[in-house]
Amino acid sequence: MSDTTAIAPLRVANEAFLVASMIERCPKTMMLRELVVNGLEAAAHAVTGGKRVVIASRKVDGVRKLCIWNTGHGLSAAELLHITDLASSLRKINSLDQNFGMGAKVASLPSNRHGLRYRSCQDGRVSEVMLGYREGIYGRLRIGPEGREVVDATQTCLGEQGYDLSYDWTEVLLCGNAAAQDTVADPYAGTPRVNAFWVPHYLANRFFRLPPDVSLSLMPEVTGGTGPRDFIGLDDRRDDFGQTETRSTPSGVKIHYYFDPPQGESTRAASGAIAPSSSRSSVVFRGEMYDVREGEQWLADAPVYGIPFGAKYCFAFVELPDDYLVWPEAYRQFLRLRGGHQRQVFLNDFSPLVRAYMPPWLVRIIQSFGPSQANYLGEISEELKALLAELGVPPEQRGLPIPGASLPAPKVVPPAAPTDRDEATPPQMANEKPPAPPKPKTFEAAPEIIGLRSAEMIAERALQGRAAKFYPQSHQVFVNLMYPAVGAMAAQLEQEHGETEDPETARRVAAEVSEWCITKKVTRAVVYSLAKKGAGWRPEDVTRSQSPECLSLVADDWSGLMEMARLRFSEMLATQGAVPITVAA
Repeated sequence: MSDTTAIAPLRVANEAFLVASMIERCPKTMMLRELVVNGLEAAAHAVTGGKRVVIASRKVDGVRKLCIWNTGHGLSAAELLHITDLASSLRKINSLDQNFGMGAKVASLPSNRHGLRYRSCQDGRVSEVMLGYREGIYGRLRIGPEGREVVDATQTCLGEQGYDLSYDWTEVLLCGNAAAQDTVADPYAGTPRVNAFWVPHYLANRFFRLPPDVSLSLMPEVTGGTGPRDFIGLDDRRDDFGQTETRSTPSGVKIHYYFDPPQGESTRAASGAIAPSSSRSSVVFRGEMYDVREGEQWLADAPVYGIPFGAKYCFAFVELPDDYLVWPEAYRQFLRLRGGHQRQVFLNDFSPLVRAYMPPWLVRIIQSFGPSQANYLGEISEELKALLAELGVPPEQRGLPIPGASLPAPKVVPPAAPTDRDEATPPQMANEKPPAPPKPKTFEAAPEIIGLRSAEMIAERALQGRAAKFYPQSHQVFVNLMYPAVGAMAAQLEQEHGETEDPETARRVAAEVSEWCITKKVTRAVVYSLAKKGAGWRPEDVTRSQSPECLSLVADDWSGLMEMARLRFSEMLATQGAVPITVAA
């Protein structure tokens, strides 16, 4: 660049510090993603040897080391030297929203200070570079008496088993932070700890689909199986599920809905293949999953997405178009919005979209998993509706908070055909518009109330020891009808009533009245919390007042409801003929 240009580029005064800070700030768990993506991209351009990526292990001095191997254009010694610098790559575009050649080295070196070995075969000759950390500096280790940064490893590979030099390939070996570290079982030296199947589990939570015609194989030492197995992404095995459907929005966002039946074929991958089977949902961008909600976390969040029941078997993936206004953050751990404050993008941002586009067949399946509900819920809902109007709570706008997404367009009602009376209207009258009637005031709808009596469903909502949970996004209140306050109130009613000719009826009525009282009280508390939005409360204060803990404290104060409960209890017993036993004096 000429010294006469309008700007002088910034330079790095302390290069070693900058390199170290970039490496040590990278989340360790991004290592496998970066190495696999690099392998998939290279294998997609393979001319010979097939389009393959293999995750396996090799032994170094008797210790297992994890390795990622791929076909594709091999690298010469000069090219290998070039690509092992940071922010350098071959046949790629340096771009903030692309896989641009920095991530694999940055993500791998914190957990491989002892060594990160690159080998690449080009036209039958193998070049090798070893990266590592020595004397407080990250860099290429100097090998041999001549201190070379790149060495010829052709004869070494010919002497070892498992290398075929008849076609091009590249291999990365993870030597860990110590010579004795088994990087297959313990890739991060215990921080964080991983389970025996961490590789397939990580892949299942990252790759929604693989590039066309590229295979990703895992060797037995990685899966614990007896032979090689191929990894298959969710989108690549739709036919294995009970039912799936993809719906598109006007903005190009796609929502993929999956139903994995309890006894379905999809929980068993095709012979010899590894495929994700546990319940999960996520945002998908360029074939990769972000903000994955999995297992218990998905079960707890599912009502927000219109899946209050059966979340073990029903899930959704929101796929953003390639040109959507997001990009991965520097280490590709999550997505950020472009422009503005560039906040992180969450699956929850698209929950209204998931609810709005949900197919009717999935709605019916979800409902089939739900519990039967008590008749008194309709009565309580009407009371809540009246209370919302009395408090003047305006309708809540539960739309999409991020740009680029869109809900379904409103239905267009065609104008009515003109009648004879319309045609006979004199012209002077036709031009006169009657005054528009005032629009009736609308108020917030009553939240949907769902009572839970199943221990499993209560656990899914994380309501053990809690009375209720409100989901503002889906406007639902889940009430734990096994909460101790319900039982205590029912026992009090039975005790006060004394012996009866039909104790079973008295017990059932006492339980129903107690459920009615507690449900009524906690749902009214939710309504009053909604009204506080118009009373100057901050959003975070409103949210705290709606927490399961606050609703539990409301339920615990049930003694003040006893007068109302006694009256309803007596009325219900009278209608069912369960009268107390009279004891003669």
